[in-house]
Amino acid sequence: MKLLDRFFGRKAAQLTYDQVADLIDGVGGGRVAGMVVNEKTALQVATVLSCVKVLADGCSTPDLHVFRELDDGSRQKAVNIPEYRLLARRPNEWQTSLEWRRQMTAHAALTGSALSIKVRGGNGRVRELLPVEPGCWEVRRVSRYELRYRCWDEFGVIGDFASDDVFVLHNLQWQWHKSLNAVKLAASAIGLAMATERSASSMHENGLKPSGLYSVDGTLTKEQHERLQEMLKKRAGPDKAGVPFVLDRAAKWISTTTTAVDAQANETRRTQIEEICRAYNVFPIMIGHSDKASTFASSEAFFAAHRIHTLMPWHKAWTQRIDEMLLDGSGPLFAQFDTRYMSMGSMKDRAVYARTMIEMGLLSPNEWRDEEGRDPRDGGDEYLRPMNMTSGASNQGNTNDPNA
Repeated sequence: MKLLDRFFGRKAAQLTYDQVADLIDGVGGGRVAGMVVNEKTALQVATVLSCVKVLADGCSTPDLHVFRELDDGSRQKAVNIPEYRLLARRPNEWQTSLEWRRQMTAHAALTGSALSIKVRGGNGRVRELLPVEPGCWEVRRVSRYELRYRCWDEFGVIGDFASDDVFVLHNLQWQWHKSLNAVKLAASAIGLAMATERSASSMHENGLKPSGLYSVDGTLTKEQHERLQEMLKKRAGPDKAGVPFVLDRAAKWISTTTTAVDAQANETRRTQIEEICRAYNVFPIMIGHSDKASTFASSEAFFAAHRIHTLMPWHKAWTQRIDEMLLDGSGPLFAQFDTRYMSMGSMKDRAVYARTMIEMGLLSPNEWRDEEGRDPRDGGDEYLRPMNMTSGASNQGNTNDPNA
């Protein structure tokens, strides 16, 4: 750039931090309400940060298990394969399974896609999964149905990888090989939220009276005008609010701006919280925002809806990607999240459910102990059968039946 500027005799323009970040990271952003909206600035909005955390935690806190489907249709944990420890415990040298899944989900929730490089051992099995920061990788089509992924970091280019050499988690897709950027799609809601936050901050910084008209009799000299401006600046600010203002020369102070109440700033901020939550498909109550219509009784329904409508699509995206891209595809191995703790009721409700299921013979005592995280006990694998209930086959030989 400097060489071209010297050749054409131009002076190099000074770039802002956001412009430099866009050039380095390759993640451009637009302007909404005078605010630069991209992946980095969006995370500074509390609602966006909370929505991303809710999605990331919802995909990282449940235990992730790899099962093997047996010939009789039952399943068992495939703890004897290296992929089990890779996914359930330690996907790479620096991260646990929770940390890796939380990072990948956050990348996908913000930018639309998350990528990790597969590191294979001598036997061809995946040994590590190394996540790549958004903006440090790109995908291109080398033919109609063939993709290449180019990755780099601060030390240079890592390499070009085929589809089988990377693990990609997608969010909402428009093209089969790319995802839509959630921040860009919700830029209007996020930008207005950022502008509202800055406006409220400026109001408090200036003592909730950001500007006005100071009128005096007579004409002020340049020196008097500068001294008056300096005095007004010193009297502004939240720590000066409520301090009496002494005016001379028949001076009058006339406010020329609206207050936070007149501008309905609180209503706008609440609306933007709901708009951003709508864009991320997260119920506002999950980020600590509720209205007067939300009660303690309805909270349980909201939590169940969050588990079904928000987390279930993400869990499906995770497990299906793992099955096809990390395990044996159409083979007997499959991954599954353990979300039983998300649907646990109170201690009383769980006790009633356990007694009903065991007495009806639908669960054995050891099966229930396994759901509670307890070790099995001797004799607990037998199913109980109520004395007043028999199968149809056992009734055929009953000679005491009057209708026989």
